[in-house]
Amino acid sequence: MAREVNISLRGVLEELPSEVAQLLAVSIRKMSDTQHKLDGVVERLEEGGDEEHCIVDLESTRQSLYKIDNRLSDCMNILSGYVQHMNNPPSAPQPPPSEIGTEQSDEE
Repeated sequence: MAREVNISLRGVLEELPSEVAQLLAVSIRKMSDTQHKLDGVVERLEEGGDEEHCIVDLESTRQSLYKIDNRLSDCMNILSGYVQHMNNPPSAPQPPPSEIGTEQSDEE
């Protein structure tokens, strides 16, 4: 059984939309393959027979859709973080506040 892992994506901020587009392009190809498999299931069912093989293909299709859904979720999370960062960029680092009462006067 395959194990799922989380990975992080590190890159140049301005390139994130393009990288997400590449991830989505892979999902589009997988969706097309999945649709082709489902079309085959429908054809076999309409012709009658081979239901057992259709069940196997349907389970495989469900697994593919699950993987596609996870990829789409990852893309949404990446883009959400990107949009949030672009709309609320971190402010410049502030110098630490000076400690009150530590200054000595020149009159001593």
